[in-house]
Amino acid sequence: MKQTMINYITRAKYDELYTPEEAIYPILKYLDKNKTYWECTDFGDSNITKILKENGFNVISTDKEQIDFLEQTAKFDFDAIITNPPYSLKNEFLKKCYEYNKPFLLLLPLTALEGKERGKLYKENGIELIILDKRVNFMKNKNNVWFNTSWFGKGITHKQLIFEKVDENNEK
Repeated sequence: MKQTMINYITRAKYDELYTPEEAIYPILKYLDKNKTYWECTDFGDSNITKILKENGFNVISTDKEQIDFLEQTAKFDFDAIITNPPYSLKNEFLKKCYEYNKPFLLLLPLTALEGKERGKLYKENGIELIILDKRVNFMKNKNNVWFNTSWFGKGITHKQLIFEKVDENNEK
């Protein structure tokens, strides 16, 4: 057991977890079609961008090559941030979202509720959670997801805690 924990802690970070469509549909009812959403980690194939646009939302998509979300400031107008950030950078993304002082939704592991630094951010700035009722599968052809992901945000739902059903058939 001890060696398993050491192996887990010392392994390389794996942040290539792309948002499954089923994780996006539960949030659509909380979004405003009159607002512009910034998907700041879209490398050109984001399901977030695709599904929002298919459902009539205005989306600006950028990747790190166009604008480094953590290091630069957007030079365009947007109303809210919505993204699935690299989980190894969740603290940094949360801080930056709060600094923008605009509504946001970040798809994060539910364990992102834990931690002194994040706890302080939530206490000082507030937090809204849309908790999905099942684990969404990030890996194609694999069903071994061992953690729940949910939407962490501020200024979108105006409720601290909401439970939503994930529909594998993507029905609205």
